Amino acid sequence: MSNIERKLMNAQVAEYKHQEVIDYQGNPLIEALPPILSPEAAYDAMSVDLDYEKEEQLLPSYYRYHSISRITRFFQPVMQHIDLEQRFSRLLRQGYVSRNPNSPEFKNQLSSAHHILEGQTLTNHMWSTASSFTLMGFSGIGKTTAIGRVLDQYPKLIIHKYPLNITQVVWLKLNCPHDGSLKSLCMDFLLKLDELLGTNYYERFGTRRNSISSMVTRMGQIARIHCVGALIIDEIQHLLTTRDNNSEKMMNFFVTLVNEIGVPVMMIGTMRAKSVLQKDFRQARRGSGQGDMVWQQMKKDDDWDLLIESMWKYQWVQKETSLTKELNQVLYEESQGIIDIAVKLFALSQGRAIETGVEKLTPALIKKVAKDDLKLVQPMLKALKNGQISELERYEDIMPMDIETHLQHHQSKINLKATIQKKKEEQEQKRQNITVSKLQKLITTLISLDVTASVAEKAATKAINELGDAAHTELMKKALTIIEEQRLPKKRKSEWSQFSVLNDIVVKGQKDKKSAYDSLNIAGYIKHPFNDFAI
Repeated sequence: MSNIERKLMNAQVAEYKHQEVIDYQGNPLIEALPPILSPEAAYDAMSVDLDYEKEEQLLPSYYRYHSISRITRFFQPVMQHIDLEQRFSRLLRQGYVSRNPNSPEFKNQLSSAHHILEGQTLTNHMWSTASSFTLMGFSGIGKTTAIGRVLDQYPKLIIHKYPLNITQVVWLKLNCPHDGSLKSLCMDFLLKLDELLGTNYYERFGTRRNSISSMVTRMGQIARIHCVGALIIDEIQHLLTTRDNNSEKMMNFFVTLVNEIGVPVMMIGTMRAKSVLQKDFRQARRGSGQGDMVWQQMKKDDDWDLLIESMWKYQWVQKETSLTKELNQVLYEESQGIIDIAVKLFALSQGRAIETGVEKLTPALIKKVAKDDLKLVQPMLKALKNGQISELERYEDIMPMDIETHLQHHQSKINLKATIQKKKEEQEQKRQNITVSKLQKLITTLISLDVTASVAEKAATKAINELGDAAHTELMKKALTIIEEQRLPKKRKSEWSQFSVLNDIVVKGQKDKKSAYDSLNIAGYIKHPFNDFAI
């Protein structure tokens, strides 16, 4: 088996689906993609629920320390994530509209690409439907994680068999080189494709002896041959470190990809990238049909509440704490709506609670952890909290933008808030269904122990009301205790209560070195036998 065959074993073989959108019909590159997701389907697909059992709270501390790190894989979609998924979905498909393998133009372009790779000079232009858009945001706001969840909805490779015989690269994600070098970007592109396809493009075209212009030409033609659906460039703020107009060269190359090769480009960066993007990417932005996205700190709204409520259930402390308004507010104040910091603060606070033996999350504990363990980001968080421009300018990565003007022409046409609200209601209904299921399981277990249905239902309901989300075994113990107490005759209960009083009197008398008889006699519980006779 060749290297290429091994690489392509994990590729997806094209299955063509009917397209409702007229522009997409009859284009195998689009028909082979996964279905277009509704906002609700995107929400479900992007959500990441962690494997978690409440019984883990009973494990020794050293096991629970290992479990806490699991929270870093948690992902809860909110409105901006669904908006991102839908924009990328349009970006990818629109880029393929003008690159239909069944069209004569595409075949001519493919032939030209092969000739260019062999060293011939040809000039062919095609009408491009590709566009581009940028995603800028604060460090730690979740840009890279979010686009990762979006890309997970698409295969990397799709194999189109005869008569097309095309290996379609759906998307390719690269990090902008630290030196901002276009040559380094091209080399990384070739290496990633070789890793994906099992080819030897880097060996042929990526060595140092090749000129930048030559590598750029090769990269564009290879992207055309393999029908690259979208190119995602992360950490675009690295262009700020370039010299000799390298940033301008790279931006011009992206314009070429979009306008001449037809490959959509998405760029991701922190707020520091704003100056580069506004200065050097204007040409490409003219063709942008998706608008640009700017993610600042989350506001204290429904999105934030949904995020924290979903995360809060993952607790490994022994004294589980319900989420209160105060805890929610403290977590927001100490993270200033930066998702990465909020998640880390939640995890670190649990570690501190276990370490100190407190085993409980409190507002004071969260504040203490933020002060002790987040010292490096405290100046930035303080700048965000104060909102003073003079302070914020010192931290370009978290420099807010006036996005009201910036995005007024790119507002989403879909009421995503209604979608989120619907999902919250579905989650609440799911929690209620879990409670009902737990109640039914408990009742069934009690009935199997010859408890009558009515008694079992009352005891099970009372046990769940008192213990809440406890494990089934704990609920079972509680229910049996309730049933046993109800079965005790009233008289026996009274006798037991009376015995308890007498026992207390005897114990107290023993402390005063009195016999049980003397203690009970003094308390009036000893009846003299002669009192029953009339003398």
